[in-house]
Amino acid sequence: MNRRTPEPIRFDRVADIYDNYVNIDFDIPFWLQEARAVRGKVLELACGTGRVSLPLLSAGVDLSCVDYSPGMLAQFRKKLEARQFSCPIYCQDIAALTLTDRFELIFIPFHSFSEILDKQKQRDALLRIHSHLTAQGTFICTLQNPPVRTASMDGKSHRVGEFGMQNGRKLFVTSTLTFDPAAHLASGEQLYEQFSQDNRLIDRRRLDVNFHLFSRTEFEALVDEAGFVTQAFYGDYDRHPFEQETSPFMIWKLINR
Repeated sequence: MNRRTPEPIRFDRVADIYDNYVNIDFDIPFWLQEARAVRGKVLELACGTGRVSLPLLSAGVDLSCVDYSPGMLAQFRKKLEARQFSCPIYCQDIAALTLTDRFELIFIPFHSFSEILDKQKQRDALLRIHSHLTAQGTFICTLQNPPVRTASMDGKSHRVGEFGMQNGRKLFVTSTLTFDPAAHLASGEQLYEQFSQDNRLIDRRRLDVNFHLFSRTEFEALVDEAGFVTQAFYGDYDRHPFEQETSPFMIWKLINR
């Protein structure tokens, strides 16, 4: 029996509630520092609803944004309009990225490169990113560190959190994930349940979740093939050295070879 091919995460299904449960900001100082150090144009890939984009625009960064989800970009555009901000926004697949500009900095926050599941598309995405950099440009890619991230991937339901919503509702998010070490594939689902102020269940959604957890050597081989060399490598957003068993992230700062 053939195994079903995993599908990319369909963020359109939760775009209207995404900002209620993804509201972290611990990486914002890192991105502000990196973007402010650049004199030219900056490109954010997998921008989503603008969690990172808005602080950069507020700081005056010459930013363009790309995401493959129309629903997420629609939420982002609402925020831009409310704040009277503007920036170029493109609904494109990173693996088929086609823009007219070249950028001094391209970055992918929140380990979103892992959502590209197909090996050839991973290669294509890195080649397209490389082709959109200036000669002296920098590409920063963030990934999760497998030994740390897989610790809770036991096939059991885990509470992500309880989140208040503007309409007075409460949003409960739970996650169930397993990990296939041979395929480097994390898969499962997230469950979103909205309750009214009197604790009535009024909305329930399920989202299939699949993402690829890269080992350090696997990703290094891919970026080398695409023409990159590593300028810096961090284990977190405070730029601490990477530790294989304890660092939460793998953060690559890459330049053209």
